[in-house]
Formats: sequence, structure tokens, C-alpha cells
Amino acid sequence: MAESFFSDFGLLWYLEELKREEFWKFKELLKQQPVKSEFKPIPWSELKKASREDLAKLLDKHYPGQKAWEVTLSIFLQMDRRDLWLKAQEEIRKINPYRKHMKEKFHLVWTKETCLQVPERLYKEVTNNDYEGVNNAYTAEEFRECSRTVVLHGPQGIGKTTLLRRIMLEWAEGNFCKDRFTFVFFLTAHEMNNIKEASLVELISGDWPESAEPIEDIFSQPQKILFIIDGLEELKFDLELKTNLCHEWTQKQPIPIILSSLLQKKLLPESSLLIALGAVGMKKNHFLLEHPKYIYLLGLSEHEMELYFTHFFCEKKNVLKVLSFVRHHRPLVSMCQNPFLCWLVCTCLKFQLERGEDLNIAWRNITCLYASFFIDIFKPRSETCSPKQNRTRLKGLCSLAAEGIWTQTFVFCHGDLRRNGVSESDVLMWVGMSLLLRSGDCFTFIHVRIQEFCAAMFYLLQQPKDNPNPAIGSVTQLVAAGVCQAQDHLSQMGLFVFGFSTEKVTKILETSFGFRLLRDIRQEITQFLKTLSQCGHQKREVDFQELFIDIFETQDKEFIAQVMDFFEEVNIHITNMEELMISSFCLEQCHNLQKFRLCVENVFSDDFEFTSSQESLLSWQKLCSVFSTNKNLQDLQLDSCSLDDASLTIFCKALAQPMSKLQRLEIHFVSNLGNGPHFFKAILHNAHLKHLILQGTNLSYVAVRQLCETLKNPMCNIEQLILKKCDITSDACEEIASALLCNNKLKHLSLLENPLMNEGVMLLCDALKQPNCVLDSLALMHCCITSDSCNYISQLLLCNTSLTFLDLGSNFLEDNGIKTLCESLKHPNCNIQNLWLVGCYLTSDCCRDISSVLISNEKLKTLKLGHNEIRDDGVKQLCEALKHPNCKLEDLGLDRCRLTSACCEDFASALTICKTLRHLSLHSIPLDHDGALVLCEALNHPDCSLQVLGLDMSSFDEETQMLLASSEEKNPQLIILHDPWIDNECKMKDVPF
Repeated sequence: MAESFFSDFGLLWYLEELKREEFWKFKELLKQQPVKSEFKPIPWSELKKASREDLAKLLDKHYPGQKAWEVTLSIFLQMDRRDLWLKAQEEIRKINPYRKHMKEKFHLVWTKETCLQVPERLYKEVTNNDYEGVNNAYTAEEFRECSRTVVLHGPQGIGKTTLLRRIMLEWAEGNFCKDRFTFVFFLTAHEMNNIKEASLVELISGDWPESAEPIEDIFSQPQKILFIIDGLEELKFDLELKTNLCHEWTQKQPIPIILSSLLQKKLLPESSLLIALGAVGMKKNHFLLEHPKYIYLLGLSEHEMELYFTHFFCEKKNVLKVLSFVRHHRPLVSMCQNPFLCWLVCTCLKFQLERGEDLNIAWRNITCLYASFFIDIFKPRSETCSPKQNRTRLKGLCSLAAEGIWTQTFVFCHGDLRRNGVSESDVLMWVGMSLLLRSGDCFTFIHVRIQEFCAAMFYLLQQPKDNPNPAIGSVTQLVAAGVCQAQDHLSQMGLFVFGFSTEKVTKILETSFGFRLLRDIRQEITQFLKTLSQCGHQKREVDFQELFIDIFETQDKEFIAQVMDFFEEVNIHITNMEELMISSFCLEQCHNLQKFRLCVENVFSDDFEFTSSQESLLSWQKLCSVFSTNKNLQDLQLDSCSLDDASLTIFCKALAQPMSKLQRLEIHFVSNLGNGPHFFKAILHNAHLKHLILQGTNLSYVAVRQLCETLKNPMCNIEQLILKKCDITSDACEEIASALLCNNKLKHLSLLENPLMNEGVMLLCDALKQPNCVLDSLALMHCCITSDSCNYISQLLLCNTSLTFLDLGSNFLEDNGIKTLCESLKHPNCNIQNLWLVGCYLTSDCCRDISSVLISNEKLKTLKLGHNEIRDDGVKQLCEALKHPNCKLEDLGLDRCRLTSACCEDFASALTICKTLRHLSLHSIPLDHDGALVLCEALNHPDCSLQVLGLDMSSFDEETQMLLASSEEKNPQLIILHDPWIDNECKMKDVPF
């Protein structure tokens, strides 16, 4: 019988196939059933009134597992419903071989492939909450038939892989989600790294028994399938968002495509996923997942740690001695929350107890702990060998480990061992010490962290005369991979190298091994980090969170300060309490910090209950103190920070400190920012703050009013205010208008992507028309305004003498609205110098009016008309205006304006006559070779003053590209910008927003 069908859910399907009279007959036969067997009867009072769903549950309760099915199938035969009996038997026959195979496979994995041998009862007690959390995530009533992605999240060694294996075994034994998933498939990075191309069917067929039915049949009910995916950090390829993802489970594709498609729900979207992700995996892959539910593994509580000690040491006197020692050194208690580190500590102490030594562990940092472990298990074997022999043996093991990490190899054959100088006797020694585990003819390290530690030790054992292993990178390459690429195993290996760079750890190892180790690692690290800081971020993007973790590992305050002083810009993403604590410590040593970008997620969220509220707020307070104590910090950006009321209050109080020298504050998507008065008080008390940018923050009417009251205060020095996507409506514009009249310091105002409507614009214009309004720049892009607003805007252009920049892009202004604007733009009182009308639903009909402005208004320097239906007819009129001696335009944008090569003659003529035009943008204009030839002749003309031309070079054929490149070479003052994004950055340099 197949366990997957021993459930009330499976029974219910069959009971629903019975007609009303058949269902009643089924009950009567069931009432008689216990007479014929040893089963306990279901009380007739319950049986009589039971619905089909109730009866399924009663069967499952009174005849658990296989017994319920034996009873049910027996009654089907008595009722002459052989069709149902045959269908159930057929389903059972299909499923049984696979479930049986996975039960055998994962029972073997469970008993053989783990270094933490603990009693099953203890393991189940320790992990019960996590196990139930995963089970409930899929079986809760609202998710029983839904596709779900669940992520086990936590640091390395916390037990993610072990829990995934246990869940697979529990399912195979019929316990996990027994009424939810008919099939569960376990995919590992190690397996996928060895496959270049396959279909999803081929990928999972390795575990499909020959005795089973065709594997393709399982996809008939994809909602009943769960994929467990482990080790994403160990993949040798990257997973990315792509447009060419796979949708067919029979389609053969490269493994990165198959896996990316599965994770992004493009392939079998109805199926569910269970994934393990560490810190690096979260950063690299979380964006691929659709609405995942995160379950953070907390590790061992202090009580569970005691239970583990009791199991590990057995004798009560040893248990008490070890517990007393660990409790006396509180950092060890925290370390022992991680199951693998707990095992390391216990192993060290066990060896010391056996040798009759005083208990002692170097717990100063993680590297010290691993060093203590390595010394304790190596010491008995090393005493019989000379220091030279020990060095040779260690170097072979560490070379093997390092080569494996750099090549992402975790299973080694005899050839790998020989190549790295590991002899047969060495293998036996390392296996005897349990550093290596034998699996058939292959070997693995007992845990990947042990491999990473040994790999890092390789750099201590190097000598100048050694022939370098081409597969193993240098210390500089390792640090670069850790802090610039955030590769999981290289990052952890780099952490150990930082730990080895300290005098204390090196001395511990030298004393034990009996020979000297390399001492210039610190110098190499420091020089590389200094060089990295000086080259800026053009070539390498520094992962400061990884850098902080690495330098914190040294526990050397002077070294941390030395490194932090290299950097003037820092960008960090904090996702847990440990990262927050480390970041706050490192930032306190960063005295040259000028620009700081910060993202904090999960730490203060109710969904993540793994942090102590008091502890996290204390670390947050230390971090926020940097805003006021660092005398060089001028630019602060908060991006997508999840802050609760308490943490937000701390942040605001830090901003309000009189010592703060912040000049620019930029906050993106912090939803509760305007909920209270603290933030606006902080702005008021920050005397140096001149630039305030808020994006994605819902500002209620009350919040806008509080902000405007702040702006009206004479103490407020804000000069630039950007409120983008803040849900500001027309009602709040009256408050903003009032602030504009009272504030003579505010020069730049942007209200991009807010539904101001025409009513809101009218209120703003009324204020802008007043002589005491000093606003210089106004951006109203995407503000839901129409041509009706152009009447108000035209009036303010005639009255306002300070406004020089106006952005009305992405509004439904149309030609008639622009016609109204142009009347005012031609007036000598109008001072507009930069006008942006991108995406305003304009056609060539409005170009006559715009052309008259270009001729009449010598103040207008920049005109952006991109994403409009200007077409060739409109360009002809604009070019005629450009040729007029009164036209002083310097920058013209016509991207995506439906132009063709026919307009090139007009451009060519204008470029050779207009003396002021310096920047012309024609991105997404499909020019043919003839058109480009005409344009190039003008560009090469000695009277052409153009300095920047925006064109999509990649859209032209090779001959045309060469022609344009030749023009660029001939004209040293000309730059052709191929990338519209770069072009846009150049444009924005002179824009106040």
C-alpha cells in the first residue's frame, strides 16, 4: 500500500464518488466491519450523521494509516464498486516504488551523512517548531491547494540541510504533509552542477524506480508536487531574471534555465517549493521568488543546548563540568545556538576531558573556535611526527580544501588527493580524525565549514619557493571575491583568512603545530582594501556587509579603524541582528564617511521573531549615532527600510542632534515615516540639511501639513524638496502652496508621480504667481494633469520671475495645451531656461508654436520633447527655428519621436548653421545608412558645434557603425553616447532633481 493515500483527503475523493444510497450502504457495512476484525468500532451515533468529509476523518482517526484503506477497499468490493477498488489499487501501484526508494535513500543519508549524531527523539524535540512551521505553511486551510514557496533561512550550520533531509524522510514515511503532496522531489546543487542540459523530467528521473509507471504521469496533478531545493549557494552558475525562461517540463534546456524557471514559477507554476537559503543565497536569489514565506531557523535554545551536552558527554560529572565552563564564557553560549558550532565546542572539550586537561577554548572569534577544534583533534596524531612531516601533511590537506573551494568541488576522488600531495597514509589519518569522510571511492570533508577553514589555512602554509596551484587564487583574489562578489564559500574562506591575519590566532596555531606560519597576510589585505577604496566603484562594487563581517572577525579595533578610514562612501544592506551589531561597531570607526546608503530589513519586523527587541534597538541606536557624531557625513540615504515605531523614533532623534552635519537626506519606501511628529521635528533641528528627498512614502494630509509647518519655520534650511510617489492629492496642495509663500529658502520642488490633478496644480500656480515666491525649479511629471492646467501654468510664467526649470512630462497636455503655454513662453517676462515636455501626447502640429518660442525666447536653453509623435514634419519646423540667429537652444531631446532617416537632411542643415546647439538626443530613431551618411557629413563640417549626440549604435549595421565611429574620431569635441541610460545621466547633471 502507498502511504501517500493513507489520508482523510484521499479517502474523501473516493467517498464523494458514491451516490447517496451507496454512501448510506457504505456506512451500514462499516458498522458491521468491526465484527469481522480486531478494529475498534466507530460509534454509530457519529457514523449515522457523518458527512462524506466527516466520515473520511473518522476513518483516519479510528483506523490510522493503512488500516483505513484496507477497510475502505474491502467495503468497495462488498458494494460491487470494483471500479473504485481498481482505481485505488492502480494509484497505489504507481506511487509505491518511488516512495519506498526515497525512504531507503534518505534513511541512509540520515544515518550516514551527518557529523551531528544525535538521538532521533532529541532531534525531533529540538526541531519540532521549525518542522511544524513548514508543515503548517503548506497544510493550513487557506493554502491546502495553493502553490507555495517556503524558504528556510539562517546562517551556515544552523541545520537547514538537516531539516530538509528530515522532511524528505518524513514524507517518504507518510508523515509530512500526508494529505497535501503526492510527490516530493529533492534537488541539490551538487547534482545540478554536474549536469549541463536536461528537461525537468530528466532532472528528477534519477530517483525514479524502473518498476514505477512512466514518470510523465506525475505532472497530471502539479499542485500535488513539492520540490525541495538545497545548496543554491553552491551552484557553479548564476540564476537570473530572464525573458527566455522555460515553460514546458519536457523541454531540454541548460540547467540554469530549468532551475530559474522553476524558482520563478514559470515551469509547473502550480507546484510548491521548499528552499534553503543562507545569507549570501538570500542576497543573490531572493528576488527570483514569488511571495515566499520565510522561516528563520533559530538554532538551539539554552535548554536544548543542555540536552545536547547531556547526550554528547553521557557522564553526569562531565556534563556539569562542561556546562559550567560554557556558561562562564557567555560568548560560547551564543555560539552553541548554532548546532554545528555546538558540536565543534563539544568535540574540543571531549578531547580535553579524555586527556585530563583543563578545559580551554579560544572563543574570541569564529576563527579561534575552529582553530581550537582543529588543534584538539590533530594534537594526538601530530605528537608522533616531526614538525616538517606535520607541515607536509597539513599542506596537502589544505591544498585539497583550497582547490575544492576555488573550483566548487566538494567530493574528491583519489586523483584529487594525489594531485595535492595527500598520500594514502594521510587519507587514513584524516579519515580516522573524522576530518574526511569516505563515501565509496570518494571523500568529502565532514562539513563544508571545515573545508573552508582548511582552505584558508593553506595561505598560512605557503612558502615563497612553492609552485603555485593555478586553481587556487591569491589572498588578494580571495578578499576581492569575498567583498566584491559575495560568493558564499569564498566569502567564508575569506573570513577565516581575516581571522588568521591576527597575531593571536597565528601564535595559537604555531605553538600547537611546532613550526612558523606566514605572517604577511595582514599587509596584503590592507594594501588591497586601500587600492579598492581609491579606484572608486567604477570597476568593483564593494559588499560592505561582507567587508564589515571580515574586519570584525579580527577583533582588532585599530585595524578596523584603519580599513574604515579608506572609504568615504558606504552602502550596506542589513538583514539580521548580527549584521546590525557588526555594522554599528564598524561604522563607529569610520571617521571619513561622507556618503552613507542604508537598507534594513527583517530586524524590526514582526515576521522575524529571532531578535531581542532590546538588543536590536541598542545596536540600532549605536548605528544611528553615526549620523550625528561623524563630522564628515553629509549624505544619508535610507532605502526600503522596515522600521517599527521604536526604531523610527531612535532614527529621528539621531537626526535631530545639533552635532549632525547632514546636508542631504534621501528616504525611499519607508512606509510609516510620516505617522508621527518626530521626523518633521528632526528636519527642523538639523540646521545643515538642505536637500530632502522622499520617495514611496505615503504622506497623509496631516503628514503633509506637518511637513509644511516645518518648511514655514525660519529655522528650516531646506532648499531642495522632492516628494515622489508619496500619494499627495490635490487637497494637500493648499498646504504646500502656503509653505511656498512663507519659505524664501526653498528653490527646488518636485512632486513627481503624485495625483495632484488640475485642482492641485491650480493651487500651486496661485502661490507661484505671488512676488514673494522664490522657487527656481518645479517638476510635475506624472501628476495626472491635462491641458486645462496649462491656463494656470501660463499665467504663472508671466508673473514669476524666479522659475527657470519646468518639467511637465508624462501628463495629458496635448497640442492645445502646449499652444497655450507657448504664448507665455514667447513673452519677454518669461524666464524659463529648461522645459521638459516628455511624453505629453504631442504631435507635429504643436511644433509651429514651439518653433516660434525658440525664435522669440533667447533664454530657453534646454527643450526635451522625447516620447511624442513629433515625426519628420515636426522636426522640419524645429530645425528651421534652430537655424534662426535668435535661437539660443543648447540641448534638444527627441528620443522615440517616430522619426525616420528623411529628417536627417533637416538635422544636417541645422547643425551646420546653429552655433549654440551642444547636445542632441536621437535615441530609438531607426536611421538607415544613407541618413547616417548625411548626418555624418554635417558632424564633420567645421561649422558644426555639436558636442554630444545620443544614438543607439547597436541598432545600426556594421558599416553604419563604422561610419559614425569615424565621425567621432575626426571631430575631437564630439562624443556619441550609445547608451540612453548614460545619455540620461549626462542630461540630469544640470537638473536640480
